[in-house]
Amino acid sequence: MPVAPNQSALKRRIDRYLWSNDSSETAILNSALSRHFRYFDRVAIIGGLVRDFAREGRSGFHSDVDLVINSPAEEVSRLAAKLNAVPNRFGGFGYRDGPWKIDFWALENSWARRHVEIFSFNDLLSATFFDWDAVAYDLWDRKLICPKDYLSRIGQRTLEINLRENPSPMGNLVRAVRRLVLWAVEPGPRLKDFIEEYLDDSSLRFIQAKELELFSEQVSCRWSTAREAKEFLFLPPPKRDHDQLEILLSRDD
Repeated sequence: MPVAPNQSALKRRIDRYLWSNDSSETAILNSALSRHFRYFDRVAIIGGLVRDFAREGRSGFHSDVDLVINSPAEEVSRLAAKLNAVPNRFGGFGYRDGPWKIDFWALENSWARRHVEIFSFNDLLSATFFDWDAVAYDLWDRKLICPKDYLSRIGQRTLEINLRENPSPMGNLVRAVRRLVLWAVEPGPRLKDFIEEYLDDSSLRFIQAKELELFSEQVSCRWSTAREAKEFLFLPPPKRDHDQLEILLSRDD
C-alpha cells in the first residue's frame, strides 16, 4: 500500500483497523484499551502505529503501541502499578497484553517538557526525535493530529530530526540506521549531521550487537567500518546497493 494521499485517507486507515476490524490481534488491543485506558478522558496513540499506517498501511506496521494520557501523573502511575508495568527512561511505563507491547505515560511527564512546552496532544508534534514520528491519533475523539505537511514529507522519502535533544542518542542511532536502510529513505541535513557525530567504529559495533540481540533482520552487519556505513547511508537509496558493491570491490583490488 502506498503512502496515504491525504490526512482523511490516513484517518480512514486507522479508523478501519481499530474500530472495523475483527482480527484477533485487534480484538486483543481493543480489549486492553477498553479495560485499562477507557477510564481516562483523553488518550492518544503517538508515533509508530500512526506513522506506519501513513507509510504503508497495515503491512508496514511492526511497532509497539505508544499511548499518551492527558490525566494527572499519579493516576497513570496507579494504572501502572495495577498492570505491573515496568518504568522506562522516558518517564512512562511498559507492559505486555497478548501479542502487544504497550508503552504509556502521562502527558505532563513527557521527557521533552524540559525542551519544549507540552500542554496538549498537539504539542507532542514538536517533541519527537524523528519528524516522521510527529503524528498522533486521539482515540476517543477518533481524531488525527499531525502537521499539515506531514504526509508530503513522508512522500519525499527524507527522514529528518525533529527535536535533537533526547535521553537516548545511541538508541536513536540504531533506529536511524535501521530506518534508513529498511525504509529505503535518505537522511535530511540534521540527521546526517547526527550520524556524522555519533557513528564511529565503536558505535557501529554497538549497533551490530544491538541488532543481533533485538532483531531477526540485521542491516549493519554488511559494514566493517563506520566509513563504509556512512558511505552507504548517505547515498540516495536507488544507488546504495550498486555503489556500495563498487566501493567494496575497489578496496579488494
